[in-house]
Amino acid sequence: MKILILLTALFGLALPAWAAPGVMLRDEVLLAAADARAASVGRLARNAQVEILARQGGWTQVRAAGRTGWVRILSVRASAPAAGAADLAGLVGAGTTRPDSSRVVAVAGLRGLTEQELKLAKFNADELALLERYQTDRAEAERFARVAGLTPRRVDYLPRPARQSSDSATKTSPWATPGY
Repeated sequence: MKILILLTALFGLALPAWAAPGVMLRDEVLLAAADARAASVGRLARNAQVEILARQGGWTQVRAAGRTGWVRILSVRASAPAAGAADLAGLVGAGTTRPDSSRVVAVAGLRGLTEQELKLAKFNADELALLERYQTDRAEAERFARVAGLTPRRVDYLPRPARQSSDSATKTSPWATPGY
């Protein structure tokens, strides 16, 4: 047992020094901070090999070509990690902990965020305002579609599902709504 505690402590201290290998999925500006308004510290080309150092919200900190900075989380993909202390620490943890089936994290539209990062997420009014700048009106959307050679196509709504007669069936139906 003492050896297990020693190994866990030893590898726990070594983990921050390890970086995960990754590859850029698209050309991206390397930023000084995890903020779209941060200063640029360089550019990374698609397929560039990087080291993934950290994640914060929708951002990933990477190191490549002697520079360290932040890119959008969806612009980089982790590659298969090399065997090392992180792998051993994971094996130790896997052998000493039980899975908790009651803890489920469901995320829609986000990739690569840990449960801890989701718990630490905070509302940011500045980022929301930045997103709202990308909003467009119908006329601008139609103008863009014309320039891109897109044509409108009518798509009918899906039919409403048949009403269930049994109360128990209604409770398990994903379409069940009060008063329907």
